Amino acid sequence: MTNKFELSVISAESKVFEGEVENVLVPGMVGDFLVLPNHAPCISSIRPGFVEFSDGASSKHRYFVSGGIIEVINNTVSLLVDKAVTGDKDIKEDISTLISGIDEKLAIADITNKDDLGLRKNDLEEALKQV
Repeated sequence: MTNKFELSVISAESKVFEGEVENVLVPGMVGDFLVLPNHAPCISSIRPGFVEFSDGASSKHRYFVSGGIIEVINNTVSLLVDKAVTGDKDIKEDISTLISGIDEKLAIADITNKDDLGLRKNDLEEALKQV
């Protein structure tokens, strides 16, 4: 039994990370979940929040993601995200910009997905508190 697995984090702009890791903590739609080696196959949506993983050395990685999907199969994890940001200053600016964009959309009277946008805004506000 191996104690590591392959992780790829890919955003719309670029490949953010690729390598072997010991674990990855993901903000799933119904709560955070931890992926360890030999995890059961799954596909899930990712809500806005922080993805954290350790490559086994003393190095831990933390990225803010604005949403996406995760696929786990045969000790290979793929995270396909809208955006991945590291660095607290950049993260705060990006989250604030996303919240402002949602506020603008919520101000439109005839928008049909107000509930979804409200939930996404709540997730972003929670993520901002963690920075």
